[in-house]
Amino acid sequence: MVRYIGASFLLVVLQTTSLEALPQQELPVIRVGVPVMKNGASRSVSGELERDRLVKALNDEKPDKKLHVKVQGVPLDGTDSRDVASEADEKKCDYIVYTTLVQLRTQGDPVERRPGTVDISPNSQRGRQGPEQAAMNPELDATVEYKLYQTGDRRAFSGASFSAHDALADTEVVGQVMDRIANRVFDEVKKRPASRAEQKNQ
Repeated sequence: MVRYIGASFLLVVLQTTSLEALPQQELPVIRVGVPVMKNGASRSVSGELERDRLVKALNDEKPDKKLHVKVQGVPLDGTDSRDVASEADEKKCDYIVYTTLVQLRTQGDPVERRPGTVDISPNSQRGRQGPEQAAMNPELDATVEYKLYQTGDRRAFSGASFSAHDALADTEVVGQVMDRIANRVFDEVKKRPASRAEQKNQ
């Protein structure tokens, strides 16, 4: 009886050890190419810096538990659409997301707000600062437009403008928008069928 129990226990230990030793199946990865952000605003920030911010935000997205996929941002250096498309193909990107800074202004600058822009800063201090406080710590408005393409397709299947306003450095306010764009891009690409990541695992 003791020998039987000992043998059974040893068998369970061996099975458990074997399962732990097996490499876990890697999740399919959706690769999203990110070119340098273009500037269409009167003020400007580094397009390379905000591109890298978007790449990091995409890489920080948690894998989708239901669809079992993850996203990977890939920085692209091309300056025009042909160069970007060629580089994205070389780096095996499934999608390309273009971004354009369409507005970066303080409260005293002319308003250039686009219709349909999604405001992501509901807790801003807008309208609650006195003149002295506003002069010392002015709020910035930032609006970034994104357009998302599947590699090889000239027509964008997703696009929108997002806006943020806060009393932060210009790069940080724009960075808030880029984080929101990363969330939207992941939501869009994970629903698309027949991505390169899925094809690899078929």
